[in-house]
Amino acid sequence: MAKSIKPLAIYKADLAGVALKPQESRTIAAWLLGRFGIVNDDSWLKLIYRDNEVQIKGRSTLRRQSNLLRARLSLASPGILELVADGNYRETTQACLSAAIKHSRLIADFMDIVLRAERAQGNREIDSYHWRKFLEQCRANDPNMGDWSPATSIRLKTTVFSILCEAGLMTRGRRHVIQDPSYENSVIQALESEREDFCLRCMRYAS
Repeated sequence: MAKSIKPLAIYKADLAGVALKPQESRTIAAWLLGRFGIVNDDSWLKLIYRDNEVQIKGRSTLRRQSNLLRARLSLASPGILELVADGNYRETTQACLSAAIKHSRLIADFMDIVLRAERAQGNREIDSYHWRKFLEQCRANDPNMGDWSPATSIRLKTTVFSILCEAGLMTRGRRHVIQDPSYENSVIQALESEREDFCLRCMRYAS
């Protein structure tokens, strides 16, 4: 009898500890665009381990973070990758954000559900309470979601909040204040040209 295939979880904990990392993402985006030669596993190993182009300390940290950034950026269009590799700081950061949204429903839904709802209600402050309630909703919607420990949940919150702060969508502090999003035209145009409607919806939580 063939084994049944367990459905994949919608919400995953793999992004824990890996925020946008725009500088490291520039290098990996350039590799994906073929600027370091042929895009294959051999050139990847050379880029990450032999040449250490991304400058992440610690071999295990280097492996985990670089692999996640590769998976995240591999979902981006060439236009977005070019903005990551060659854009100014805002373009690179916002292009990285769009890639993170495509890669992680945890980030996407937090923006689309929580930030949108709180802003619509006139509440500009986001704290740990909102994160806990969001995870409860995620678990109710995704029976295949992993059984995350409290430490993992906190680490994920720290990562997601750091991503949003880095992108200028929330302020830093004990209580994070939601900001009205402001994006570079080049980023919006690149996403619109690829019809990235869900990504744009998440980024436009204020509309």
